[in-house]
Amino acid sequence: MISEVSQISLKRKSIIMAITEEGGVGPKMFQQLLMRLGPPEELLTASPADFDDFPQLNDDKIDLLLKSLENVDDYTGRIHDYLSNEIEILSILDDDYPESLRTIDTPPPLVYYKGNKKAWAKDYIALVGTTRATQGGLRLAVDIAKEFVKRGYGIVSGLAAGIDSAAHLGALKEKGINIAVLGCGILNIYPDENSSLADLVAESGLLVSEYLPSKKVSKLGLVLRNRIISALSKAVVVVQVGDETRGELRTAAFASKQAKPLFYGDPDDDLDYEKIREWPGAIIRSVDSADEIISYMV
Repeated sequence: MISEVSQISLKRKSIIMAITEEGGVGPKMFQQLLMRLGPPEELLTASPADFDDFPQLNDDKIDLLLKSLENVDDYTGRIHDYLSNEIEILSILDDDYPESLRTIDTPPPLVYYKGNKKAWAKDYIALVGTTRATQGGLRLAVDIAKEFVKRGYGIVSGLAAGIDSAAHLGALKEKGINIAVLGCGILNIYPDENSSLADLVAESGLLVSEYLPSKKVSKLGLVLRNRIISALSKAVVVVQVGDETRGELRTAAFASKQAKPLFYGDPDDDLDYEKIREWPGAIIRSVDSADEIISYMV
């Protein structure tokens, strides 16, 4: 029998799903709705007049938001389906929502995860880098990940090709725990070739996403997941910077905004790391071992 508390939580999550998926509500707007109207269930009795003091909501956007609430029951059914696939959901109103996410500028209203729930409690180091890594970069990612695991840390990264994958594999080689933060839904692993790696990560650690499990990857999703990678970490290590798109620098930017220690490895002298230095407050150290990073953090 579902407890009254569980029923309230289920209803809240269904409402949040409806307004974020169909109502045009993003993380910032969700925070504003909470501050102005209170818990999400208050939306069920809201009228257009309740949104008069939201300058960013015109009549069309208000209509879209209110119309999305008509589908709350559909999302309740989806939640049951996700649970049957061992996918759990946390809302920012839950007591066990990660505090490290709650305190960032744009915390995800919902977090979907699959794997070992106890893994949330561990301390993590973020290892990120280019998808077009050199052999030197891949070796460094594996070696540093293994060292961190030996010293009691888990590894958080983005399950991308290149440095991310090497970091996750390095942790697994030492029987360590990973968090893989996705820019897509948990049931739509990207890239496809990392589906087996995702399964291995979930055996002891966590697959984490702010998107519906069925959602396909998007460029925006890949960008925004970097704020979560940084938030869940004690420090961020940019193992290797790419020579083209440099998406890994977005994690560095979020680390700077979140006042996280930021380090970089330098396995190849011909790569340009100066871009990382542009963010105010970033702590830059060129390192090639976990001990150097840990000693600075202590």
